[in-house]
Amino acid sequence: MNSTFIKPTWYILGAGALGCLWASYWRQAGFPVVLITPRLRKHAFIELHIKREGQSQDKKTQVDIEQLTIDQLAASENLIEYLLVSTKAQHTLEAIAAIKQTISKHATLLILQNGMAAKQLPALLPTQNLITGITTDGAYRTEQNVVVHAGHGVTHFGCNKILLQYLPTQYLTIEACHDIEIRQWQKFAVNCAINGLTAIYQCRNGELLNNPEARQRLTTICDEIFSVAKALGISEHLTQITTQVEDTLRATAENYSSMYQDISHSRSTEIDFINGCLCEIAEKYSISCEENQRVIQEIKNLEAKQLEKSGTMISE
Repeated sequence: MNSTFIKPTWYILGAGALGCLWASYWRQAGFPVVLITPRLRKHAFIELHIKREGQSQDKKTQVDIEQLTIDQLAASENLIEYLLVSTKAQHTLEAIAAIKQTISKHATLLILQNGMAAKQLPALLPTQNLITGITTDGAYRTEQNVVVHAGHGVTHFGCNKILLQYLPTQYLTIEACHDIEIRQWQKFAVNCAINGLTAIYQCRNGELLNNPEARQRLTTICDEIFSVAKALGISEHLTQITTQVEDTLRATAENYSSMYQDISHSRSTEIDFINGCLCEIAEKYSISCEENQRVIQEIKNLEAKQLEKSGTMISE
């Protein structure tokens, strides 16, 4: 990196596991970071636990993190030039609309989340530089300010290599790519197959492979995904979708999916932006997606039970 390079301030919208993970690594790389939160968090630091294969103990690092509520951000009159959006898909539009007036007209936004909510953003932010990303990194929180980097993967952004100097490439594997839409669809397909079923069967990713019923459902879901991809003209990129799903399950065997974590912590899920989005596309082409519909209904039932049990669904 050029010695005269001035590291910009990165704002992070979505202070969940993924947002806190990136905040921690940006701070370690020497970048100023501001977490945008609905309310001030109890702790003004993040404790990052890094799990490495073959090591019995986690590596622990604590970094200080500046935080601003939405109201404080508006009052500060600061303009956001660089923003990571890592909210849950179902909260994305509402969250960005709440801070839209503080986002520079020429800001760079990294959109890093599951589902297809990013496709709705150009209408809301027509002049900003919107960069879609996908990641296979796995992270979860054990406390509000404690995040565990459990699965070390790769993050791809649909950008040129120049942007990489603004990212924590010393700590995360990050690559620029020209085919982000195809990669997004491949990740989307994997999420459709895995996330809902891990929440339904309340298991780690790898345990789906040892459950005959779940494995049959995985195969059926993948068949339905391929039918939709064929109608869209992208089936050549998803010919090995079942194999890719099974490889992902093996590679992330010890991980808990984000949807499993959402159900376990009485949070609303992204099901409408994952399997729900697939079914919406399928309906336009008169394609049957009965197994995906079944997954959606079962997740909705689990959400309803959690709502009845806890009295509220947590958004973060």
